[in-house]
Amino acid sequence: MTEENANLKVNKTDSWLKIMARASSWILLAGIVVLIVSGWGITQTGVIYRLTGGLIDRRLADAIHRAANVPVAFFFLSHVLINIRLMITRKNPSRAWLANTILLVIGAGLMYIMVYMEYFRRGG
Repeated sequence: MTEENANLKVNKTDSWLKIMARASSWILLAGIVVLIVSGWGITQTGVIYRLTGGLIDRRLADAIHRAANVPVAFFFLSHVLINIRLMITRKNPSRAWLANTILLVIGAGLMYIMVYMEYFRRGG
């Protein structure tokens, strides 16, 4: 593979990563809004109950709040790790494979901890 083809491949990969980072940021924003509204539904039940016409009570708000934790953590990690990878490889694209490997291991480890704490820990 010539150097020009390698640079073209890196630029194409980086453009896809930028699109993924942008998409993950918007999904993360939506997830944070859901967490805020559901958290407010837990603490200020009467207000949310009236605003939703009786659709969301404290139990449903709590279920939504708990269900949103893992997706928000996933999109937060993906957003942060993609942007770290783009920053690391901006000056030296030859280190992309090393950055990819390290960041994937870190991301998988943190997601494992998050899922364990959410679903498998006693009392969780």
